[in-house]
Amino acid sequence: MSSDAYAIARAALTQIPHGVTIIGAEHGDQRSCATGTCMYVSLAPAKVAIAEHPGSKTMRLIRESAKFSVSFLDVTQQDVAMSAGRSATGPDKFASLGIPVLEREGQAPAVKGSIAVIWCAVESTQPTGDHLLVIGNVVDHWVDPTKGDALLRYRRRYANIGRSTSDEAPEGYPV
Repeated sequence: MSSDAYAIARAALTQIPHGVTIIGAEHGDQRSCATGTCMYVSLAPAKVAIAEHPGSKTMRLIRESAKFSVSFLDVTQQDVAMSAGRSATGPDKFASLGIPVLEREGQAPAVKGSIAVIWCAVESTQPTGDHLLVIGNVVDHWVDPTKGDALLRYRRRYANIGRSTSDEAPEGYPV
């Protein structure tokens, strides 16, 4: 990517506030994770999309296992986000960097202490510039009802979600 392209990314894309997520993957005795973003792309059936660098260990494990987890971080987990964004040696990035693991039988590792976790089976991947867009079918989820302050990334900084400005809508999406 040219320096001009990075300038555009810094100027435009950093204006998009998003929840900080950790994408988890494993295959065989290897486990890895990476910071990422997530959005839903279908309600019925439930599907989400993530984007990962094609050369990353996490993406390799997603390809090999055809599954991944998405952990939505709590505002108290900024240190976890910073750790997951670094490289690590050895077969288990979670263990190497001291990232606490939430285990779910038959699913990719997730981050313990998160607000919520979604486990997915890969439906498809699509090249998108310098990343691969991965569409995942939601196969399981977990929510911590005691947590509610999401860690956000906005304008190249971490932030929290702040206060709600509406009541919960009956159908689950504010209108």
